[in-house]
Amino acid sequence: MGGGQSTGAGEPQGGAAQPPAKTGFGYDAQAISNKPVPKNEVKLAVSPLGGVPGIAQAWHSSVIVNGDEYSFSDGGITCARGTASHDAMAQQAANAQTQTQIQTQVFDMGLSPYTGSQLQAALSRYFQQGTYDLLKKNCNSFSDAALFYLLKKRIDSKYRQLETIGAKTPSLVSTLSGQGYKPNPKVQDFDLEKVIKESDPEKVWDMPGEATGGVVADSREAMRAARLARLGGGGGGGSASGSGANPGTSGG
Repeated sequence: MGGGQSTGAGEPQGGAAQPPAKTGFGYDAQAISNKPVPKNEVKLAVSPLGGVPGIAQAWHSSVIVNGDEYSFSDGGITCARGTASHDAMAQQAANAQTQTQIQTQVFDMGLSPYTGSQLQAALSRYFQQGTYDLLKKNCNSFSDAALFYLLKKRIDSKYRQLETIGAKTPSLVSTLSGQGYKPNPKVQDFDLEKVIKESDPEKVWDMPGEATGGVVADSREAMRAARLARLGGGGGGGSASGSGANPGTSGG
């Protein structure tokens, strides 16, 4: 191992200075590895709201990021401190002198690389004002999507049990709701799983050719060629007008 020979591809030979790492258009390995550090504290707050005795419990839920609570109602996504939405419901129940006692539970869910403002920005177009529905698109739908965005976790299915039953027998919920449940026509096409997939902040890494593979472009000319190849639909390392076929990029 003597004589100044390298013991590996990344070691300098004969004391020569090590060249800088190669980076290029679309393939900056350092940028890919420098993902945000999970440092934002995420909590899930839940409160029981009654429900169908002996069948299903109704719940109100919200997500708290660094002390800021994010919840969804007919007014859209609301940001407040602590457990404000739960406290408001508890106050309403107390003022109405009902037998319902709202006792909020808060669970630590983990650390996220994403902030509360990033969460709200990502989900606001899916949870807009006037698009609330008691069964199809409620606070628990939002909490489920929010937890996945922040932590790749899903809300416990027990918190959505009433919605699951109500989706199959909406007349039951309408009868027991007291006010009469009426579906919101704005949410008939709402698909929670689609929202979760589309709002995934890391979905770009699953797109072919965006995060892995290809040829590193380490000069201005090579970067220009790579851009032309991408615009022209050609391979990352070949010429956009070359006559030779690329077996890896042929159409299906």
